[in-house]
Amino acid sequence: KFVSTSDTEVVLNAYKCWGVDCLDKFNGMWSFCIYDSEKQELFCSRDRFGVKPFYYCDTDNVFAFASEQKALVKSALVKAEINEKALHDYLINGRMEAEENNFFDGINELWPGHYLIYNLKNHSFNTNSYYKLNSDYDYSTDLQSNEELIAEVKEKLSNAVKLRLRSDVPVGSCLSGGIDSSALAVLMEQKNPVYLFTSVFQNETMDESYYARLVANKVNCIHKTIEPTAEGLFKELETLVYSQDVPIWDTSTYAQYKVMELAKQNNIKVVLDGQGADELFAGYHHHFVAKWNYLLGYGNVFGFTKDLIQSKKTIESPFTLFVKEKIKSHYNTHLKDISSYFDRSFINSHAIHNPTKYFGNVNKQLAYDITNARLKAFLKCEDRCGMWHSVESRTPFSDDIELINLMFSINGNRKMQKGVSKYFLREAVKDKLPQEIYERYDKKGFETPMDKWIGGDYKVIFEALNPSDSNFVNLDLLRKKFDKQTAGTKEIKLLYKLYVLALWRKVF
Repeated sequence: KFVSTSDTEVVLNAYKCWGVDCLDKFNGMWSFCIYDSEKQELFCSRDRFGVKPFYYCDTDNVFAFASEQKALVKSALVKAEINEKALHDYLINGRMEAEENNFFDGINELWPGHYLIYNLKNHSFNTNSYYKLNSDYDYSTDLQSNEELIAEVKEKLSNAVKLRLRSDVPVGSCLSGGIDSSALAVLMEQKNPVYLFTSVFQNETMDESYYARLVANKVNCIHKTIEPTAEGLFKELETLVYSQDVPIWDTSTYAQYKVMELAKQNNIKVVLDGQGADELFAGYHHHFVAKWNYLLGYGNVFGFTKDLIQSKKTIESPFTLFVKEKIKSHYNTHLKDISSYFDRSFINSHAIHNPTKYFGNVNKQLAYDITNARLKAFLKCEDRCGMWHSVESRTPFSDDIELINLMFSINGNRKMQKGVSKYFLREAVKDKLPQEIYERYDKKGFETPMDKWIGGDYKVIFEALNPSDSNFVNLDLLRKKFDKQTAGTKEIKLLYKLYVLALWRKVF
């Protein structure tokens, strides 16, 4: 029996009924702590893939937890000191929050798919996993036709969106113009117009406003756009870094930040977002590489060649991509590109990881992207950008367990067919999408004019860098590259990282 309309009451009653096993029955995103006065325990939990955050610190005097690291830092429970291993991960390995020990030394992250029990009697705690993504698909789905699976995906996807439209306030959606956000927009069938929010970059190659307008004209909506600028980035970057808690590595986070701000300005408190669709339905170019690895691994040279040729619909030069990615997976080209700018002692101070890792199985590649490589970091940025503006971002592709279980019961090779990525997602919403969106095979990602923004103001950035804080970096060599106008994308990304790191030190 329920006495309120609060989801909190559902969680509490589920815990009273099933204990920690209640987690297996939840669908969606969460991060919570329950105080069990009878057992004298704290029961803390986080959703399966980390849509919502949970950080904690444990000292001789206190056990504390929060949704943001800054809460623990600003309360003086933890000193604002850098975890050197995390710093090395950020600059050398190109990873952020890849381990439980956080960027702030002394702060830990409760890992997605885990729960924590804190014993208030003896002040001890332990963490346990309650969910692990199973990338070994159930072969029974191989007996089902594409049409049967498309019908199932359509049902699960529609239900996932329908559940996340439950709200006491109007629900909007982010719309890039790609297949993922477009699918959400056309599935949000509501009587009142839906607010859709898009970042645009006029006269830039990554601009997708044309496609976003196609979708907006198809549905009952109020379409709002915003154009992030270099001037705005430099003006707001300190605030952006503070909102994120940890350094960021790309200016696309700023575009996401401005979209959420646009939602707030239009009094929309809840939005849907397409994060996780690429990792669920196989939308990145490197997912083709995993499929080709599989075909070659089983000696299917004909199938490999045929699929390679068909993928020209999606990838401009598939064979070149395959060769390059095979080289990158065996040789750390990322480290080679940046090693000349760092002291060797700093490079070797901690374990070096190659950011490129490939499997000979598409579902294993997707599971790796979700749990180890990409999605967790994207969801972190998503949450911080939204919550900074008091906007709750809901991600049906990243936390609907029924949809996730279905997609990982399907052979990953079937998720890309005849050279087209995200086959099942496209077909599930084919009857609702504008034709041009359905037939759109290019992959832009959520991009910004980063090279132009950072390269154009590099002198200002170098002036802001404190050499004493970056004594492990050869700033003079990096500066010469920019002065001679020979700096490429790798130098621009490195300079941006160093600048963000300097701002992080300043604000914290």
